[in-house]
Amino acid sequence: MRAVLDGDLMALARAVMLWPDARRMDRLHRLLDRVHAADLYCKRFRRAHPHWGNGSVLSMALGLPRAKAGPGDPGYLRALGCVCAGMAAWRLTRQPLKRNDKTPLPLFAGKPMC
Repeated sequence: MRAVLDGDLMALARAVMLWPDARRMDRLHRLLDRVHAADLYCKRFRRAHPHWGNGSVLSMALGLPRAKAGPGDPGYLRALGCVCAGMAAWRLTRQPLKRNDKTPLPLFAGKPMC
């Protein structure tokens, strides 16, 4: 997957706002798997994937329906938190930890964010 910038997170959060709360993390992980696959496709064939974009989160998010919400909207902030937590969880499960990382981050201490 390409580097994730703040614009990627904001666009994806507006898409996540429209998803049911109970299925957000599952859908988010599937979407991130597709973004990663699109990046691998793009690197191999030197063109964007026909359905999943160029391997950036933004290219995938712009192809989804998105809610119109301001930065102070509580629903948007919850969705943004869900996207950040989901991205961190996806990275920890898909990539090995670096040698100096002794313990993984406690992402969901208690109850999940979304």
